[in-house]
Order: sequence, then structure tokens, then C-alpha cells
Amino acid sequence: MIFQKKNISISLLAAYTAKDRVIGAQGKIPWKLSSERNRFKRICRGKYVIIGRKSFDEIGKPLSYCTLVIVSKKMKTAPEGCLLCKSFKKAVKMIYKLEKAGEKNPSFGEDLMSGEKSSKPSGPEKTEILVAGGEEIYRKALPLADCIYATEIKKEFAGDKFFPRLDRRWEKKTEKECSDGGIDYDYVLFTKG
Repeated sequence: MIFQKKNISISLLAAYTAKDRVIGAQGKIPWKLSSERNRFKRICRGKYVIIGRKSFDEIGKPLSYCTLVIVSKKMKTAPEGCLLCKSFKKAVKMIYKLEKAGEKNPSFGEDLMSGEKSSKPSGPEKTEILVAGGEEIYRKALPLADCIYATEIKKEFAGDKFFPRLDRRWEKKTEKECSDGGIDYDYVLFTKG
């Protein structure tokens, strides 16, 4: 990866329908899963999270548990509590500079699937940058990503925004079956083989 020499890893965090890979419909997430919101919060805690302007509009506010980095060519100023960049690559470079300057967000330390302490090997700590949508940002980040924390929703929803299809390099590492409000879904961890 281009950023490995800078000790940065890029991970995607996405919920999509398993069949058609729908992530959004008319600027909204077409499902409500409270357990998914809890998982998002747990994974993002203390990290930088890159999102597009439309994804930020869906959230509607800064998040107290992470730093949102909004990618937008139209926004003139960052909302209070967020950072703003004109492109995905500029966002990654800015986060790297902030980390290098010692403005660290706590990262790693929990196994993201179970909530348990991680048994990652010791060594130089990597900065994990999360990318949480939308469609255009996912497409730009995917070639640089090391892993994907996915929620594959088994129910079909109509939509107009989609998560990109993965090629053969991506391996499914972990899967957990869940259900919430009558919607069945799987937590899946993809890593590049």
C-alpha cells in the first residue's frame, strides 16, 4: 500500500445489502439497526473517520467518540468538531501530519468483532484511518484499503447508492450472524490476501 511506509492503514466500514450492495436511497440509509449503530461507535472510537459531505448530512452533526474528516469541494468551512478536506488523498495526508505532530487519537486495543482486548503483535503502532462512505469515497479508498468491516444485510432494499464489488484479492475472515428488528445480517471482516 502507498501509505504502509507512513505506518498508516486504511479500513472501510460499510453496511450494505448482500445481494445488490445498496448503501443508500435518496440521501438516507434505508434501514434502522440499533446494534449496527453500536458497532459503528465501537469501531470508530478514538479514530479519524473520513466521510463525504452527503454522508455527513445524513449524520447531521459531529460525533463525540471520533473525529470526522469531511471530504467536500462545496463546503467552505468545517462544522465545529470536524475537519474538512477537498479530496480523499488530502484527507489522508492531513491525518498523517496530525498523527506525526503528536495529535493522536487513541486507536487499536480492542478486537472489533468481539469487544475483547486485541492480541495484535506488538511493534510500531499503525494509525488506522476509517472510511465510512458514501459511494464515491468508498471507490476512491478501496484500492488503498487493507481491510473492510462490513455488515451484509440479508433483506433487500431499493437504493441508488452502492458499495463497490470486491475482487478476488479480498478474503472473508470473520463472520457473525445477527438479527435486529426482523432484519437478518452478518458482520464480515474482509482482508486483502
